[in-house]
Order: sequence, then C-alpha cells, then structure tokens
Amino acid sequence: MPNIKPYVKEIVITIVTFMWLLFVATNVNITLGQTYLLFTVGSLILLIIGITIFDKNLHISFQKKSGGTFTAILWGLGGWIALLIASIVALRFISPAHANIAAVIGLMGATTPALATSKIANLITFGIAIAFIETQLWARLMEFFADLFHITINKQSLKRIGLLFLIGLLSLAFVFFHLTAKGITNAPALVIVFIMMVISLTMVAIFGETRQAVYMHIAANTVASYLMLFATGMLQI
Repeated sequence: MPNIKPYVKEIVITIVTFMWLLFVATNVNITLGQTYLLFTVGSLILLIIGITIFDKNLHISFQKKSGGTFTAILWGLGGWIALLIASIVALRFISPAHANIAAVIGLMGATTPALATSKIANLITFGIAIAFIETQLWARLMEFFADLFHITINKQSLKRIGLLFLIGLLSLAFVFFHLTAKGITNAPALVIVFIMMVISLTMVAIFGETRQAVYMHIAANTVASYLMLFATGMLQI
C-alpha cells in the first residue's frame, strides 16, 4: 500500500486550491478557472502515479520535514530577489528599456489574468492559488519525467546535463503555456516567465520540496498583482 503520509499536506492544500478555483470558474472567470482546475487535477494525478505506478517514495514533496517554515519563506524571498536580479541582467541584452526593478515587476504584473472587476479575487487567485498550483504541477512534471528517463533529482545532479536539460525544457513549456493559453506575446515578460521557472525547479531540486519555490512564486505574483491592481500608475511597462 502506498505511503501517502509525506504528501498529506500537499494533497490538502491542493484540494483547498481546487475548491477556490471551482469558485473562480463558476462565479468569476470560467476560462481561467477551468484551465487551472485541470492543472490541479493534473498535479494530483501525477502524484498518484508517482506513489502507485512508480511505487516508491517520491523525492519531491511540498514539505519533507516538520518546521522550518520561516526559513523556507526566507529562501522564497531570496529566490524572488534572485529572480529580479536575473531578469534585470537578462533584459539588459534583450530589452534595455525594461532592465530595472519597476519595469520587471510591471512585466510580472502583465501576466495577471483578468478576473472581471473583482480585484480581491484576482489577488487571491493570481497571488496564491495560481502560484501554488503552477509550481506544484511543474515540480510533479519534473519528477514524472525524471522517473521516466531515470534522471536523479538532487543538488548534485544540477551539475549533470540530464537534469539541466529537463529543467530547461519544462521552463520552455511554461513559457509556451503563457504564450498560448494566456495569450502573452510580450517578449520581455516571457523571458521573466522562463527565468522564474528555472529558479523554481532549481530550488525544488536543491531542497527536495516545493514550498521554497511556492513562496517565491507567491511573493512575485502577489507583489506584481497588488501593484497592478491597487496601485495603478506606480509601475511603468
């Protein structure tokens, strides 16, 4: 019988996220809600496949050990700062006009889904629910393909071409999702999307858990969403 104890917290948070997205789909934005409901179901399915068909303890969970929440949040904030710095450096070569903190955060806000006129629903959905489920799904995809192709996921494996290639490929898939499903064609914004997922999956590989990457994603999405929704004019894209 599969041991689900290490994944209980992930399952509970995913179910709560599913319920919120169901509310979004039925009351706020049906297209966005349905898309991320599929993401939520996909994340759970990949988790079930991992602990049943692959029949082993997965390397990745939301939280491996009890405690350490404050440290994980600090790592998440550190990841967000690294995202800002890496994005500014990259944009110096691609779009120098956007190579500053205000523009980078503004570009992150440009990926904010439109949820009718409900700013609070938008903030909760984009800042927390979407940040969680995108990180979880892509981490589960990384472990699924790593198991399929016998790629080890740990800090040492970040020096090997297999894991680096997988992270790069999944990050490109994340960009493709934003390009097609969200209709984002702004090249600088897509560069930031790519960098975000590279950092997220790298953090997952280092820690063997997703919470640091989730906190980073929440920080990035919440700050960008809040400034775009409630502080119009502060950011210039």
